Amino acid sequence: MSKNTFQSPSIESETIETLSAKLLATTAELATANKKLMQVQKEREEMLSNISHDLRAPITAIRSAVDYLTSGQNISMEDYKSSVELIDRRTRNLEHLIQDMYYLFCVEDTSKELQFEKIDAAPFFETYFYDTIIDSRYDTHEMILDMPEDLDCTISIDTQKMVRVLDNLFTNAAKYSPEDSAITLQVSATNTELTCAVIDTGFGIPAEALENIFKRTYTVSSARTPGSATGSGLGLSIVKAIVERHDGTIRCESEEGKGSRFVITLPVK
Repeated sequence: MSKNTFQSPSIESETIETLSAKLLATTAELATANKKLMQVQKEREEMLSNISHDLRAPITAIRSAVDYLTSGQNISMEDYKSSVELIDRRTRNLEHLIQDMYYLFCVEDTSKELQFEKIDAAPFFETYFYDTIIDSRYDTHEMILDMPEDLDCTISIDTQKMVRVLDNLFTNAAKYSPEDSAITLQVSATNTELTCAVIDTGFGIPAEALENIFKRTYTVSSARTPGSATGSGLGLSIVKAIVERHDGTIRCESEEGKGSRFVITLPVK
């Protein structure tokens, strides 16, 4: 006669405690992701609110100038010229703002692929530097290239976008530095990453502002940013977005009265 044997239920490889811990970890990850998404949405709403305000000011000025010119009053040539210049200036500000808004949204849209290509880093930065120093905006500054002669590494970048990054940083360096001060492009590399820094000896940025300067909704002060080169105030946000699309990082080191150092790191291929 066969003997009946009792078999205990099979024990799952993962205990209830392990499953609970994984569930808690997943819940925490979802909460963190949701919080980050809400923060991004809040920043986008704040940016759109700020931009709406920035759009209203020039539009109001243009409308007032047009109303004055078409009012039928006897307008002197001086007033006529002044009104036309105001319309031209404000229109250009609007164009720059709209262009930068569109550019920022495009760069942040990860569904739009960048045109990456593998290039030798040294010739890229050297060519950029010598193309830049012939610009008249830098005539009153001492321009310095600090890069090892034996720099030998390859990076994968969208060259057009990276030029936009460097243009913005160099423009800011010149704008917020006194005449005869130095502006340096410093490049170095290890086996894993390339570091590029744009260094000025200008007015610097307040310590409390450093963690916010790359945010789309932030302006340091009217003294530091009376208007960017484009008039949009989105320049550093665009820089950050481009660098991050290259799997890189950017940070700023600054001290008021002594200057600023914007440091970009990019992976070496």
